[in-house]
This record gives sequence, structure tokens and C-alpha cells, in this order.
Amino acid sequence: MEERFTPRDALRRIEEAERRVRRPVRTAGWTFVATGFGTMLYWPAMFLGPTWAQAVAGVAWVALTIASTFYLGSLRVQDAEVAWVNRPTSPVSVAYVASVLVTFLFGMLFRPEDPGAGWAAALIALAVLSGLPALYGGRRILRAER
Repeated sequence: MEERFTPRDALRRIEEAERRVRRPVRTAGWTFVATGFGTMLYWPAMFLGPTWAQAVAGVAWVALTIASTFYLGSLRVQDAEVAWVNRPTSPVSVAYVASVLVTFLFGMLFRPEDPGAGWAAALIALAVLSGLPALYGGRRILRAER
């Protein structure tokens, strides 16, 4: 049996199919944006915050990492931008890992007994820089033409 569509019905069905395809891609982009902002908040909380803030930041970081890993895997997004950003050797991934490592080493190796304003400012600058690659990746995914 053959279904007959009016042009308006056909266009509506095409638009619905496009929305179903774009939604997981947008979700992947927003996941990268959340990771970028989460990274920017995590480092100051870990190195400058009180013990309770460090505990909350640590739990939140682990939860965000696990959730984003499994969620991105479950989306099964077949998109060139998502694949490029998420590739382990992409400039986004390499820059993210390198900047997080630099921030971690700075906090662990150069933290004075009583961190002053200069050290705190340097840490916050590194924290912002460490979140920028994920923000860039998310923005690139969200702005890609589809």
C-alpha cells in the first residue's frame, strides 16, 4: 500500500527527521560546553576552596566524567564534527589534556603554604585556559552546518 503525502506533510516529516538527527549532535556539543565550564570551576575549588568544596568538586568531576563518557557513547552520534572533536588525537583533545595536566602540576608542585593573590590569580588563569579547549570543541559542534 502506498502512502500519499501532500507537499506540506512531506516537508513536516523531513523536518521531524532532521530534528531527531540534530538533537544528539546538539547534546554532544552542550556536553563539551558543560565540561569546559566544569573544568574552569573545578581547579579553583580543588586548590583554593575549603575541604567541603574540594569534596564536592571531586565528586562532581567524577560524576561529570562518567556521565559524559557514557552519555556520548550512548548517543551513537554519526557526525563529522563530533567525531573530529572527540578523537583522542584531535587538537581539541590534545590541548584539553595538556592544559589540564599543566594546571594540575602547577597546583601540586608550586602551591605555597599560604597561597597569596598572585598564585590564586595564576591558578584561575590556568583554570580558565584549561576549560577553553572543551568550550571551543562544543562551540564548533554547535555551530557546524547541518
